[in-house]
Amino acid sequence: MFSQNDYYDQQFANCTATSQRFSDIEFEQCQFIECDFSQSQFSSCRFIDCEFMNCNLSDLSWNYSSLEEVSFKSCKLNSIVWGQVNWPQLALTAPVSFKSCELSHSSFFESQLKALTMTDCFAKNVDFRHANLAASDFTGTDFRDSLFHQTNLNKANFVGASQFNIDIKNNEVSNAKFERLEALSLLTGLDIELVD
Repeated sequence: MFSQNDYYDQQFANCTATSQRFSDIEFEQCQFIECDFSQSQFSSCRFIDCEFMNCNLSDLSWNYSSLEEVSFKSCKLNSIVWGQVNWPQLALTAPVSFKSCELSHSSFFESQLKALTMTDCFAKNVDFRHANLAASDFTGTDFRDSLFHQTNLNKANFVGASQFNIDIKNNEVSNAKFERLEALSLLTGLDIELVD
């Protein structure tokens, strides 16, 4: 499907390439619209300032590809191990953003993604253990059955987020923002009884 080693300012629309392997390709300022790359593998590829919209990337393997300023909008990103990504060193903000995406059954274990944007997403059963997500924006995201343990959530914004189970004894939550009613769930790990 990709015959060249590098693409600049290209648009790929309605492409279907499931269970394929692509390697050593660089994409810069490219758009992927309504593409299906499910169960495929991008091996040692590089994505710079790219945008994925309404794509199916479930079960995709990044296999040491690098993502730099990449946005995902209304994409299916289920069952992805984000630890396979070759993240840029010393990034001040996360090199990826997610808006209105499905991220269920994925793993961000030990990921360093400060100031991540993950808004209005469905993130069921996602592993965020030992990740650095300080100053991230999680507004409107459903974290049902997701795992937070020794996760840095300092200054994170959970306003409008739901179904999260965050033990405040085992996670860093200084200066994080929560809606008043949802914040009650933060007390569940404290072995106390709440009375109306």
